[in-house]
Formats: sequence, C-alpha cells, structure tokens
Amino acid sequence: MKRSILLSSLVLATAAVSGVARAESMEVALLQEAIFSGKTSLDLRLRTEYVDYETTPEAVAETLRTVLGYKTGDYHGLKAFIEFEDVSSLGDEDYNSGTTGYGNKKTQYGVIADPELTQVNQGYLEGYGFKAGRQKVVFDNARFVGDVGWRQNDQTFDGVSYSNSTLLKDLTLSADYLTRVNNIYGVTRKVAAPMVNVRYAGFAPAKVSVFYYALEEKAAATTSVQHAGIKVDGVISNFLYEASYADQQAYADGTAAGTPDAHYTDLQLGYRFGPVTVKVEQEVLEKGFKTPLATLHAFNGWADRFLTTPANGLEDVNVKVLAKLADYNLVLAAHDFKAEASSDKFGQEVDFSVAKPLTAKLNALFKVAAFNADGSVTGFKNDTTKVWLQFAYKM
Repeated sequence: MKRSILLSSLVLATAAVSGVARAESMEVALLQEAIFSGKTSLDLRLRTEYVDYETTPEAVAETLRTVLGYKTGDYHGLKAFIEFEDVSSLGDEDYNSGTTGYGNKKTQYGVIADPELTQVNQGYLEGYGFKAGRQKVVFDNARFVGDVGWRQNDQTFDGVSYSNSTLLKDLTLSADYLTRVNNIYGVTRKVAAPMVNVRYAGFAPAKVSVFYYALEEKAAATTSVQHAGIKVDGVISNFLYEASYADQQAYADGTAAGTPDAHYTDLQLGYRFGPVTVKVEQEVLEKGFKTPLATLHAFNGWADRFLTTPANGLEDVNVKVLAKLADYNLVLAAHDFKAEASSDKFGQEVDFSVAKPLTAKLNALFKVAAFNADGSVTGFKNDTTKVWLQFAYKM
C-alpha cells in the first residue's frame, strides 16, 4: 500500500513538473512570437531650409532626419515600442541650430532649430490603455501640448499616459502624468505635469474638448503654469467653425510675476467651396500668456516670430485658403499681428505651401513664409523670409 501511494505521488509530482515546464515553454514561445512578429517603421525626411533674418547673414540648413522604430506583437495585452532618431547636417552648417543642448551655437547666423543628434526618440510599454516611458503627447490641435512635429527632432515626454474611448460611445478620456520634457534641442527638463483631456465627438455640429494641463518646472518653479479650457469645433453643411478658450494661472510654486493670470481665445469661421476652403481667424493671447509645450510653428505664422508671447500680448487676425486640386494640397495664409494690451503693431505675414505625393510613400513639400515688420516695436523691427524644400518618405 505504501509503495502504491509513493508511486502515485511520484507520478503526480512528475506530471506537475512536466505541466509547469510545458507552461513555461509555452510562455517563452509566446514571448518570442511577440518580440519577433512586430512591425518595423522607417521615416526619412530630407529638408533644405533658407532663412533671411535681415540682421544676420543668410542661413541655409540641409538636414536629413532618419527615424527607425520597432513595435512588438501582443504579449498578454502588452506591446513594447522603441524608436531611434538621427538628425544629420549634409551641408556646410551655415546656420545657428541653437545655443543649448546639441545646438552648434553659431549665433552669427539666423536660427534654424535642427541640431545634429542621435538619440532614443521614444521607448515605451503599452497595454490596457496605458503607455509608460518616453513618448509623444499631442492633445487636440497641439496648441497647448504637442510634439513640435515640424522640426527635425521631436519634442517627447517621459511619463505615464492613459487613454480610454470605450467608457461611453464617442467619448475619449486621456490622462497623463509627465516627469520629463525632452525638447527639440536635446535638452531634458524635470517637470511634474498632470494633464487631462476629455473629448466628445458624438455629433458633427459640435465636437467638444475640455482640458486641464499643469506644468511644474523643477528648475524654474516661478514659471510653473496651469491651463484650464474648452475647445469646440464642428461642421454644419459647408460651414466650419472652431472656438477655444483657456484660463491661465500660476501652478505649484509659480508666482503671479512669473505666470500672471491671463486668458486665451480663438475663433475660426470657414466655408467649403468644393475643393477650396476659406477660413477667417482671430486668435488672442493676453499679456503674459504662455504655451511652453505647444507645437508653436503651426500657429501665428510660419516665420516663427511669435514663439513666445510679446510683452503686451498678441492678436493674430488671419485669412487662410486651403485647396486640394488634383494631387496638389495648397495653403495660402495672410496674417496681421498687433499687441493685445496696447496699440503696438508688429507687422504682417504671408505664408504659402504646396504639397504633392510623388508615390504612395514619398511626398514633396515647398513652403515659404514672409514676415513684413511694422518697424516700430523693439524685437519686431526687421523683416524675415523663410523657404523650405522637403522630401519625406514613410514606410
């Protein structure tokens, strides 16, 4: 009897060990399959940029951005992503790529903010709506938080993000907590930045986003800032509209001197004439309003004369014409800039771009910006002209 019990125990133990071994072997196989069944991505962007700031020698940058990424397959609902980025100068580097980080500090030239660097652009683990690690963060139209996608080096963030679009139909909840900002110059800043965005897109006449973005700068607490606001946009027949409002206050150890109470308003009205859309916009940033994490190139003119809000605020009244004719995408914009809190006039700007897909993966872009200064306000007394020619390949 004892021998029978012992034999049974040995058989059960052997079976258990065998089952564990098979389970472990299966898990290893699943993990290997997830790792090796992923997808590779490749982006190449070749660009020539010309800048004439009028007060400095003409600057020309010829740069190539190479981005190579790999996302694994699924492993129990989890995926990993790693992305490497290289920005190389192909010309004589007759331009100022910045005075911080990887910038070449050639201050005798105009600024073209594309320093040479090689880095891990993104690296994160994602699953169940969460994403943890280095990542791009873009909310709505990137007016407050974005990846600065126009520059050759992205702005990325270290932190944890969460997105859920299944709680309610057409409702998307996004909540992030960011601990580092990795800017376009390759400089990393420690921050504490809780952010929430809730967007409802259930019906075309009025898609609504409500948001709260806070930023505590660990190295310069007096400039810490928080924004709370709402954005509404929609289409009614051929009419388009967009309206935004945000309130700014100091955050954490921020001070009223460093971050004054201020407001932001934006109103856009448009109409579609077949393949052509015309938009009229008034955007106002009150005195002291700041958007340190925005994709700034997309706003207030492509000449980038208003990357920071002028001392007396900014009012940008502009008209845009967007057209898709055959395979050509055209944009024409005319801006008039003046101060919000004074009678100062900064000048006018005309922007134009034409983009065309050359193949399914290769696109070409020509773009120009011409800022004509009023000449009476310090810091805005000189004209600026910028021209770009770009070829982008994406796999």
